[in-house]
Amino acid sequence: MNTRYGLVFSVFAVACFGPLPRAHAQVMVIGGGMARDCYKAVEFGSAPVMESMRLCDLALDQESLSRKDRAATFVNRGILLMRQGNYERAMWDYQEGLRLQPKLLEAKVNIGAALYGLKRYDEAMEALNEGIKTDSPEARAVGLYNRGLIWEHKGNVTAAYYDYKAALDLQPTFVQAAKQLERFTVEKAPDSDS
Repeated sequence: MNTRYGLVFSVFAVACFGPLPRAHAQVMVIGGGMARDCYKAVEFGSAPVMESMRLCDLALDQESLSRKDRAATFVNRGILLMRQGNYERAMWDYQEGLRLQPKLLEAKVNIGAALYGLKRYDEAMEALNEGIKTDSPEARAVGLYNRGLIWEHKGNVTAAYYDYKAALDLQPTFVQAAKQLERFTVEKAPDSDS
């Protein structure tokens, strides 16, 4: 089977300064089989969550997958678990994906999102700082966005603003980042000589 997995990450949305534990995921796959069905279920919401989980489980249990494809399928299943609010179990899947593919930095972005959902903000920041080193501009944008949420939670609105802005600069169609920036007013600092 010739399957190739690419971007894998989660985004948390915020409404009126408060986080909503709803994940959004983006995965690119070329190929076939149950691993592709798992991907489609994650990407397009093409099946109920429990059915999607079953597809991912079958792919992991019954298909002969390359290390890279197996890692991506663990990450896909982790996204489904996050959608159910099962952040601990999702982190296990993300970490298994990283064990198989240590350079899969997009999984670090997902770990950061899961830790954010668990309100483990310092650990989330650490994971996101690693994850944003990915070569994927889209995953880096998500990592910056999630990091902005943590900065805002910690009261550093300036750092939050710059992370949201950097996320939008990387991905101009990133709706959540644009909505966050709409809440900010940027003013010129008064001259210190005055």
